[in-house]
Amino acid sequence: MILSRPAIRRELDSGALVIDPPPRRIDQVSVSLRVGRIFTVFKELEPHIGSIRVRDSLFDSNRDDLWETVETDRYLLEPGRLVLAQTFESIAMPNHLMGLVEGRSSFARIGITAHLAAPKIDPGFKGTITLEMTNQGRADVELIAGEDEPAQLMFLRLSDRLEEDEGYGSGPHDIFDGQDSPIPRRVP
Repeated sequence: MILSRPAIRRELDSGALVIDPPPRRIDQVSVSLRVGRIFTVFKELEPHIGSIRVRDSLFDSNRDDLWETVETDRYLLEPGRLVLAQTFESIAMPNHLMGLVEGRSSFARIGITAHLAAPKIDPGFKGTITLEMTNQGRADVELIAGEDEPAQLMFLRLSDRLEEDEGYGSGPHDIFDGQDSPIPRRVP
């Protein structure tokens, strides 16, 4: 079941769902998410690097060789480019809810996607949400931290509440739990 505005407010008021800072806007079935100040892109790769494989090493020691992160109040997203952007808000998802991140139509109409293929926010997740933003339009788009709302988060109630040791962050592969950067910090 997708939560409606009254149910979202009840979850927030009870403290089961935590959004910090509190959302500026709760719509009919979602909470608006603002873009934060941290933006990460792939560095320009050397000509001899032909491809990248998605595996653990992508997020390990060589991440500083692959990724460039800037912290800024304004970010210019050019056509055809991908940026990993953090949400302004940090989320603590209870074990009886999961979330789905979706783009907002006002941004989609100018070619901005908020996520490419990873919309699920697991029960138990804590941290900022990484938005996988692309500009498929024809014009540069300026993103203003703490102001622009390119994404929204919908909440679904689980059929059964997960136990504390079953929520996201309880396993060794839950590398995005507690994230404060688009690229997770691996624990050695």
